[in-house]
Amino acid sequence: MHWHCDDHIMRGMQPSWPMLADTALALVANGTVDARLLSDERRLARSMGSQRLKDFTSGRHSAHIAQRLLGLDEQSVLRVDRSPLWPLGQCGSISHCREWAFAGVSTQFRSIGVDIETINRVTPKLHRALFRPDEIAALGAQPDTAAAIAFSAKEAGYKAIFPIGGTFIGFQEASIELDWPHQQFRIRYHGAHEPNKALESGVGHWRLIHNHVLTFFSIQE
Repeated sequence: MHWHCDDHIMRGMQPSWPMLADTALALVANGTVDARLLSDERRLARSMGSQRLKDFTSGRHSAHIAQRLLGLDEQSVLRVDRSPLWPLGQCGSISHCREWAFAGVSTQFRSIGVDIETINRVTPKLHRALFRPDEIAALGAQPDTAAAIAFSAKEAGYKAIFPIGGTFIGFQEASIELDWPHQQFRIRYHGAHEPNKALESGVGHWRLIHNHVLTFFSIQE
């Protein structure tokens, strides 16, 4: 896995990601002055408000960095129904929070998803809406960061499966199984939409950086 992060964000911390071929992740400051859009992307952004434009520009900038890490030319990441449309031969995903923009690009996998979350945003009041009863029971025996990791894992999984299944998945339709020693996760699908069962063939990874969690989920077949 190729990895890029703005140096001033990490302050000497560089997470170790798994060795995954032809896949790259990039993390940049949301609103970085270096961010630029390609011409087709600029046309998409003409009517955006200031905050949406900042998120859009930083997200595309991080995606272009990931493309370059793979030895690819920068290519526009367009949009269909508000979902990113990736160039032929690539799959990818983009996420942002107030501080950072996070993107992944791969020419190896069928689909990928990434997500970034602030750890303290997933409060116990939200657990019943976000998690199944068995997940809530498991969270009680896990570190305090587990809820944010599990929520972010679901978001990354949803982003990876949507291009395959093409349908909305409720939070109660999927459950996360966290493997703490390896910082990996799996997703079990409990719904009835057959294409979404591809979630169960995927593997996810998470890393904690400062007060945020980064998640990456890939579907091979």
